[in-house]
Amino acid sequence: MSDQITITLYKERLNADSADIDAALALGNYYYDQGNAAQAIVYYRIALDINPDLSGVRTDLGAMYWRNENLSQAEQAFRDTIAKDPSFGQAYINLGFLIQNAKGDLVGARAVWQQMLDINPEHEMASKARELLQKTGAAIN
Repeated sequence: MSDQITITLYKERLNADSADIDAALALGNYYYDQGNAAQAIVYYRIALDINPDLSGVRTDLGAMYWRNENLSQAEQAFRDTIAKDPSFGQAYINLGFLIQNAKGDLVGARAVWQQMLDINPEHEMASKARELLQKTGAAIN
């Protein structure tokens, strides 16, 4: 099945049932993969309206806000993810990158990555956080 047919089918499903989270996620992920931030944001927001506890979706929403140059919304999405689910490591990594790259605040970025390690030093993303801290440590000193 072509992408366009698949997209049309998912949109039809969502139009028929506004609570079809699978259709909303499929559309959000499709547009994310296509680099279409504006469309991805629309469908991720629908998915989060249906289920606000989806940490991965909220983090992807933040990434799409960032790609769309909505930095304050991106930061808020990452911070909301961390507030709702402090164990969701990818949100810390992304927030740190946003603070470092978009805001030019390396100290702030390092604090976020360190916070993740302080909360859960055995997290699956802990090695990435340690690597980032090590890589950026020289730039601070």
